[in-house]
Amino acid sequence: MAIKAEELTKIKDRGARALTKGNYEKALEAFQELAKLQPKDMRLKMKIGDILGKMKRKDEALKQYEEVAEEYSKEGFLIQAVSVYKLILQLDPKRPGMAAKLQELNESRSKPLLPGLRRPGLKPAAAAAAAAPAEAEEAEVELTEEVQEEAARPRLQFPETPLFSALGSEEFAKVVAKFQVGQIPKGTVVIKEGTRGDAFFVLGSGEVRVYRTLPSGRKVTLARLPEGAFFGEMAFFTNAVRTASVETTVDTTLLRINRKDLGALMDQYPNVQEVIRNFFKQRALDTLLKTVPLFASLEPEERQALIPKFEMEEVEPGTLIVEEGSAPDYLYLIFQGEVEVSTLHEEKGPIKLATLKNSDYFGEISIIQNRPHTADVTASKKTFLFKLSRKVFSELIQIHSAMLEEISRTVDDRLKNTLDSILDKK
Repeated sequence: MAIKAEELTKIKDRGARALTKGNYEKALEAFQELAKLQPKDMRLKMKIGDILGKMKRKDEALKQYEEVAEEYSKEGFLIQAVSVYKLILQLDPKRPGMAAKLQELNESRSKPLLPGLRRPGLKPAAAAAAAAPAEAEEAEVELTEEVQEEAARPRLQFPETPLFSALGSEEFAKVVAKFQVGQIPKGTVVIKEGTRGDAFFVLGSGEVRVYRTLPSGRKVTLARLPEGAFFGEMAFFTNAVRTASVETTVDTTLLRINRKDLGALMDQYPNVQEVIRNFFKQRALDTLLKTVPLFASLEPEERQALIPKFEMEEVEPGTLIVEEGSAPDYLYLIFQGEVEVSTLHEEKGPIKLATLKNSDYFGEISIIQNRPHTADVTASKKTFLFKLSRKVFSELIQIHSAMLEEISRTVDDRLKNTLDSILDKK
């Protein structure tokens, strides 16, 4: 008979109160009871390991963590398994078999599955749908030529994981070795808005809340990230200040890698640099295309299809990005940084027309009007840009009338600002 939710809550509260008072025996008893009632909840089993550690029962704690790591591995949760094995090695660097377990995880990332086996981590229904017609039972699938061909293709034992899946075996081992692991209590601010970012994180287990603090002091939640999520990479790669805070909502295990270590790996392994840059590009563009009004009319599928068509460019202060009189080639989208738009007037000399910042775009006027650029655009700070070719952009605005309307409004505003700047120049 299933236990009622309120009963589970009572047991959990009893364990939490015991932990707060330092009564580890009662806390252990409560969480062990919960684990028996919810055997698939790995967080409960991690909590039992944590409590055993507080009770100085190190061997029992390590054994508990090993069971959790094994279960994560069987279920296909790569990041979670890696984080627990790293935690075990942190507590006992000489623990037998742990290095081999990490190597096994590495090798399993590209190990083919035998036909008929369910991909770990997928729900049974989802796995069956991926391998056979929906109406067929998994045990009674007749392998047609099409299904046999699909089954013969190599499949990843673990589901695709951002960043990790694209790394080769050697690169994966080196990156994992550089990650530091930490157990972070509930309510801890891991990233503080306004600080400089020098690391990014992977959520091995638990949950974090991403929020911004308004001038009034009120905190506005932007997102809640589950285990397996990455965060903090934007400020890490741009060396800019954090634009939001991140706080743990439950006891959490985090993997952390700092700029120096990752930089060394990127220098040593070009593939790591390519993977990291592609990961950053994907995440940055996903954010931009969701928030910039110009792309608001696109469907989610259209935005995702558009991301690979952008080029990424990092420019230093003083770099001339667009030269007045040159032919239009790209629409430019600013992810991070600042540029100045200026022109050289015959009578009045150099005139500053505008300063563009994060989420602004430029280059659209020349493309729309099919004429050379009417101003210089120069980076005034280190700037991360995304460029979309004239051809792709022109095709987009032909298909999406809402984009053309948004651009027309921007063009009108900018032409007016240009005229005002010239007339105001003394």
